[in-house]
Amino acid sequence: MIRHIQKLIQHKLLLPILATGCAASTLTGVTWAQDVTLRLAHGYTAASVENEVLKQTADRIRERTDGGLDIQVFSDNQLGTNADAVEQAVSGADLIAFVDASGAAEKGLPELGILSGPFLFETGEQAKKFGKSEMFQEWVDKLADNGNLRILALNWFDEPRDIIGDRAFIEPGDLNGMKIRLPPLDAWLATFVPLGAVPTSLTYGETYGALEQGVVNAAESSPNAIGAAKWGEVVKHLTRTGHIRPWLGYAMGEDSFQRLSPEHQEILVEEFKKSGEMAAEMHTGKTNATIEEMKALGVEVHMPNIPAFQEATKEFYTGSSNWPADLVDQVRDLGK
Repeated sequence: MIRHIQKLIQHKLLLPILATGCAASTLTGVTWAQDVTLRLAHGYTAASVENEVLKQTADRIRERTDGGLDIQVFSDNQLGTNADAVEQAVSGADLIAFVDASGAAEKGLPELGILSGPFLFETGEQAKKFGKSEMFQEWVDKLADNGNLRILALNWFDEPRDIIGDRAFIEPGDLNGMKIRLPPLDAWLATFVPLGAVPTSLTYGETYGALEQGVVNAAESSPNAIGAAKWGEVVKHLTRTGHIRPWLGYAMGEDSFQRLSPEHQEILVEEFKKSGEMAAEMHTGKTNATIEEMKALGVEVHMPNIPAFQEATKEFYTGSSNWPADLVDQVRDLGK
């Protein structure tokens, strides 16, 4: 509570400016925004499981706050790309944006990017355990202070990412010279560039045609995302590298977050974390069925030399100037 009030005073946010004409309540001389409308922006389709979970989340928050927090969900990048939405949130927009660990790290907390590193945890349970650690919560608060970005939840885990392409990638050297669609994020580049891959930045919508026309040899994503994008219709080799476990979730500007009452802040965080757990379970449950659907399209599934990939990508952790060399051991220990 004290921290909330101090930040409000520090930023001189003593008036409810999130919603026009909103009611207000006063606590120890501080005026909180009482009836607030927030937009939520993401790039999933309107028919996706994620969009349905988000709408359910908004409904629960609306009910728990007696309508005091109204979240309007916008799918399909209607409000701009995910990166655009994060920039809007940081700049003061009343907006909840989709984030991943690597992109959030670029807003003022470089060490958070270690979570997007290759082969960081052996299991999803280890990742979830670290996400509940004191170190992770300290990072959340530090990012809010340094980057004006408040993570509501980063536990919307999808399954680890694999590679689909016009050939199998059994050994790390098989990627040498291959054009691969990658998100334009430092963690992905630091993972694949040392393997000799040639990164190509494309949206999900552009990737199908690029694979079909041979503009890129491969793309990487979670099995469920690969299946939903139907990339298996045009390239027929899925290599189960599981190279990066995506830390996904939602965040908003810290200034906007601090205008909410402590009760509304707590409800917002609780519900987004709860929904993250639900979404992660859904992704895990769908993976095997998705792979079987890809096999039915003629996709061949290959198991790579994982130890060789781990060895080839370990420089991600030891060669970074963004964190101390022993941070990876600390993070892994907290997940055990």
